[in-house]
Parts: sequence; structure tokens; C-alpha cells
Amino acid sequence: MRAGPFCRGVHPGPWRLLAAALLAILAPLVLSQKAAAETQAERGYRLLLTMPLAPPLLTEAEYFDLWQVWPEPARSAAEAASAEERRQMLLSRYGFQETADRPGPIPQQFTPDGKGNLSDNCLSCHGGPVAGTPVRGLGNSLIDLASFTEDLAGLRAMRGTPSPEWPAGVPFAPEVPVRGLNNAWGGAIAFLLVRDGNADRTETLQFPAPTPGQMLLPIRTPAYWLSRRKSRYYADAFIEKSHRDIMQFVATFAVSGAEIRDLEAPFRDIYAWINSVEPPPYPGPVDAALAQRGRLIYLRDCLSCHGSGASYPERVIPLAEIGTDPVRMEMPRDFKLHLGNGWFGENGRTPLYPDTGGYLAPPLDGVWATAPYLHNGAVPTMWHLLTPEARPAIWSRSDDGYDHERLGVETTAHESVPEGISAWARRRYFQTGLRGLGNQGHAYPPAGLSEPDKQALIEYLKTL
Repeated sequence: MRAGPFCRGVHPGPWRLLAAALLAILAPLVLSQKAAAETQAERGYRLLLTMPLAPPLLTEAEYFDLWQVWPEPARSAAEAASAEERRQMLLSRYGFQETADRPGPIPQQFTPDGKGNLSDNCLSCHGGPVAGTPVRGLGNSLIDLASFTEDLAGLRAMRGTPSPEWPAGVPFAPEVPVRGLNNAWGGAIAFLLVRDGNADRTETLQFPAPTPGQMLLPIRTPAYWLSRRKSRYYADAFIEKSHRDIMQFVATFAVSGAEIRDLEAPFRDIYAWINSVEPPPYPGPVDAALAQRGRLIYLRDCLSCHGSGASYPERVIPLAEIGTDPVRMEMPRDFKLHLGNGWFGENGRTPLYPDTGGYLAPPLDGVWATAPYLHNGAVPTMWHLLTPEARPAIWSRSDDGYDHERLGVETTAHESVPEGISAWARRRYFQTGLRGLGNQGHAYPPAGLSEPDKQALIEYLKTL
């Protein structure tokens, strides 16, 4: 029998009208419940992955074509590779990662806008791996921004595509000459130099122009999970933490003040996520008896600075005492004052400490995952940190290995950097003789530890 018009949907019929009415009533309730189920922190992480927080840095096509300007033999190897192999080569060259939350082909370091453009995001530096496994909120110790910037400029020059120009009168902020570090402070200083107290762009310098040396302040990106333990941010703890303060890093030259201020609500959520990140547990076995011995050493020699459990003293150790590389302390005081007294510092309401005179002793939650150590990442393992005389002057590391005995990155020491290698290859050698990359200082405890005591302490640190 042929179906009638009602069965074919020509007329909705009363039951279909009832169903439609119920759907109209219930759908908003379901959506609101789903939104309510998403915490502020979860929303912040979602926004970080899906909402462009900066103008496009490059196009997706440019990213996948960067191999075309690689030096030989890398270029020929990429040309002969499959699309999937070439994708992995891009990740390896620049220290980018795909994750379960961002499975690719775009790495977690970029946010696509759905129109073929990519903006960099906080995970460029605050998303990285340990032992080859990406960890949420871990500082990216493989990032090579210098090579990425160099290759992108080379690709655009080859194609005749103009690159953004650095504003006249603003000192240039170069990239760090080794991988695994960043010069976010050089960029922030440059950005705020031409932003007034309301975060609007201006052509007038807002504080005295820094010296070239002050525009390169190498830093190892700290893990996000340390934020929840702190009340103040950065290596010298110069400002109380807030969502506005971290927005200074998206205040690039191309962004208007209105666009920055419009991002405040998303950054409240992102800030909530940052302060919710948990440290990863150590993945290997732990000798409980040895760790207990190490705990006693920690309580004797480390507790007063780094704290334990819920107790964290947030101590700033004077530079003359800690003795680590002093270059980060050269950050211009005028920049700190401008930051704190303007929009990013709630117009002076955010507590500012411009003259701390030293470095913050960080909490050691998840310390096993945060190598290399010191504020500039100059010391590859915890054993080297506890053995100052054995710290290598020049060293390289594997991308996915891990030294469980010495607690840190898998390291090879070198007498010198090979001659005739590419700039990309040279950046794989951490050279502690370069400005800002010194591996001196933190000679604690002053009397040193025996090898058995070092191993016991290292075993305990795996449990934090």
C-alpha cells in the first residue's frame, strides 16, 4: 500500500507538533546544563585551543611549506618524504607537539581561525613534552623560536611576501640563540614601550628605551602547575599574579588597545585554567626506603627555600647569595613600573615589587618533569645541579630520552660546537658561555653532598 501524505511528512500531524514544541523547550535547557557542567578552568583551556588570542602569525599553507627553505640535506629529505613524515619533521625541527587535545595536523602551539590562518598561543612556550610525552602546562624545553622565525622570514622573502615591520625607534628583541628558551621579556618590553597606561598603541615611547642587552633576557618557561602555589610571578617575583598581567604577552604591535581589553573575559578563564593545572606524577618506580632517607636530607637542606606540601615560603634569594646568571636581573625597572601602573597592573592596584634583588626559589612540585634547571635552563639534570663542578659548559640533549638516575634530560657533554654546521644545528648545543646562559650558582648545600646522599635526595624529589 502506498504511503499517504501524512506518513511522508507533507503535514506534520499533531504528534510531530508536540515533539517540536517539547524540543524547543528542552534544547536550551540541555545546552545550558552542558555549559554549566563546564568549569571556568575547563572553559579557559578550551578557549586557549580554539579561540585566536592574537592576530594571525602565518597561514596554514605557509606552515606546511616551511621545509622549502630548509638547508640541505634537510630540504631534500623533506621533499622526498610523505605528507605524514614531513609533518613529523616540522614538529621535530621547531619543538612543536600534537596532543590528544590537539591531534593535528596543526600543533598545539597554534590556534587556527577556520579561514586558513594560524595564531600563536600560550602553549607555544607553556606546552611541552617530557620523555617524548606532551604534558599539559609544562614549559616547552624543545622550542626553537629562532629557527621558526628565521624559516618563516626566509619563505616569505623567497615568495616576495612582505613580513611585518618592527616599529621605528623600538629596540629589537632577538630570539635566544639556543633552543628550549624564550625571550618573551624582550617582546613584552618592546610591546609596552609603545603602549600607554590604557594599553592603547602610541608612537611615543612610554619609558626610556632599553639597551640592546636588556632586550635579550633568556628564560626557561616555568610549568603552569607552579602558579597555584605562588602569589607572585616571574623569576624575580616582581609582581603579584593576575589575569591582566599575563595579557601583556599578547599586546603585540598589531593589536589595538580595544582588542586587548576585549580579551579580558577569556583571559579570566585561561587564568583559572593555569591555576588548576596539576603536576604529573613520576612515571617510574621509586625506592621508598631511599626516598625516605632523601626526605630527611630535603628537610635539612632544601625546605627553608622551596617549602613542602601546603607550606611554601616564596623566598626571593639575593643574587649575591644564589650566584646564578645575573642577566635576567637587568630587566628595566622603568618597564616594571609602566606595567604595574597601567592597565595590565590594574592602574597600580596590583602589588609591584620592582627591586627584589634576587631570584625566587620555586616550589618543586613535579620537579622531575621540569628539567633542565635554573631560571635559564642551563643545568641539564638534578645531579648536575647538586654537583656544580661537573656541570657541562656545552651540552646537547635527546628529544625524547630521560635520565632517571640523574633526574633530567638525556644529555651529551661536548668540548666545543662543531664547525661548519647550520644555524639550526648550532642551536642544539646549549652554550653556557653565551650571555644570559651561565650555569653557575645554586651551590647548595654549601658543604656539598656525598654521592649516596645525592641519590637519596633525587629519589625523594621524584615523589613531589
